[in-house]
Amino acid sequence: MAKKKLRADLTIQGDVTYNCSVTKDYVDKFEIEQELDNSDGFITLSSFSKTIGSLTASNAKAIVIKNISNVAAEILISAPDWKNSSSVDAANSVDVGGGGAVVFRSWTELLPAGDFMYINTSRKVSYSSSDTDPYESAAFAPVGAIAIEPKDINSANEFRAVKGISGTDYGAGVAILTNEAVAIGETAIDIDDDDWFKVGDLIMIDSEVIEVLSISGDTITVKRGLLGSADVAHDDDDPLFYFFGNEYLPFDTGKCQTDASGRFKQRGGYFGYSRTATKIADGLVPGAQSIGPFYTEGGFLDWGLSGITANSKTGLAASTTYTFHLVVDEFNVGGIDSVSSETAIAFTTDASDLTWGGSSNAVLPTIQAAIDEQFYTTSSGLKNKKVTIGIHNGDIRVQSHSNHSDTIVGIANVSGTTPFGVGNFPPLASSVPDLLGTIHGGGTTDTICYGPKSSLAPETIDDKATGVSMLNEDAFILDDGNGNLVYKGRIVGSIDYEKGHCEWHVSSLPNAEFKVYGQSHSAHSGGICNVTNGYNSITGIKARSVNPVANSKIKMTLFG
Repeated sequence: MAKKKLRADLTIQGDVTYNCSVTKDYVDKFEIEQELDNSDGFITLSSFSKTIGSLTASNAKAIVIKNISNVAAEILISAPDWKNSSSVDAANSVDVGGGGAVVFRSWTELLPAGDFMYINTSRKVSYSSSDTDPYESAAFAPVGAIAIEPKDINSANEFRAVKGISGTDYGAGVAILTNEAVAIGETAIDIDDDDWFKVGDLIMIDSEVIEVLSISGDTITVKRGLLGSADVAHDDDDPLFYFFGNEYLPFDTGKCQTDASGRFKQRGGYFGYSRTATKIADGLVPGAQSIGPFYTEGGFLDWGLSGITANSKTGLAASTTYTFHLVVDEFNVGGIDSVSSETAIAFTTDASDLTWGGSSNAVLPTIQAAIDEQFYTTSSGLKNKKVTIGIHNGDIRVQSHSNHSDTIVGIANVSGTTPFGVGNFPPLASSVPDLLGTIHGGGTTDTICYGPKSSLAPETIDDKATGVSMLNEDAFILDDGNGNLVYKGRIVGSIDYEKGHCEWHVSSLPNAEFKVYGQSHSAHSGGICNVTNGYNSITGIKARSVNPVANSKIKMTLFG
């Protein structure tokens, strides 16, 4: 259905004028005008249910109730009651006296003649605490708190086993398995329990990535062999996994990170979280997710020079081939030759231009061309790795343009004619380039000199003027509560609170791993829930006149 715009404006004029405005998308509108007497039974204006019926709505993005008479009315709103327990917020059931145990509560308020109420959503619940526990929040449950790097969820894998929740721990309960042997090409797969899955999920069986197209009972209909994985046979009782790797990268990339353009998309729940066995309190709390910080610090190597400009002389000989070795995005514990990631960079100086960067034939552009050639070389340790060399603050910097947890740059000197110790190139110390600009200050015992390894950007920074610690907002993609992911004030992606699926595109965060925060498993999680004892929205709106003689009249509009 086509989306329409709802705009609500409120101006309060007094000593100071206050202006409030909000705009929302909606696709349907329900409107009623109702005359009211003062019956104790109230008159129903609307009920909320997934079942279609008279005066019934499934949800509302905004509700406006206006008294269009000259007689005051009483508005009664009913909603489910929830309580805080030791491990999970749960629907309440308390004997309120006379009527037995109930799970719903109601509150009323008077609406004078000509006045109105604006209710921003039908997602409202009442919330109880015990005699000993203070109120926490209907948006918070101990089992639902998420604060983790995806690389730490399953030993750096891009997936995690689908298991029940045990106590306050996700993935600590019983595993969800296939309930039959699965043949190649079979698209209807029987599983132990469908409650853990939603349409659109990406899951894995063995090393095959599968998309859930529909769910019927404990049978899922799927699309198979996705993201470069193979459609293969599977055994009965094979475990199912949520796949939360980046859909813009091959399934076996090995790191949950953005692609070279800063794009990321995942549909494995919310990085393996946000699902429940009963579908009660399923999903994410709107506005409670943060993506970040990202790995953006480090991953470079400075040489320890100063005052270098493009026209500075290198001191190298003309028309001479020099060689050194680069090791990028891997730390070699055994030093050079311990693995195959080190790459020989051989470059030949120009016959006349021996400056660092005075022309396209100068030394740095020539080295850069040799590095770039390795990007497309299948056997190279630099294949698909973007690396640059250039002048940075009067020094020479080699920079990896990956931003993951293993990003690091090292230089070694092994074979061929070395440029180090020649002219203005740094000298050698025990056959290792003596790069005083690195944190090692002249090499390591493993014959490779490394710069600082990448790290997560700081979550907090100190205000330069006051010294007060504050959130480093530039380090995070934030959830605005309306399904949008926002970075530096700009919408860059979206998030589905019911399913936990999310995606974004931030070009300044390429090849980057990150941390995720979130809240789930609480009364305000996910979408509208109609599971018995799991309702999480207004169940009814009623009204009556408070005048024993005259009737009142209400106009109510619901935008859904």
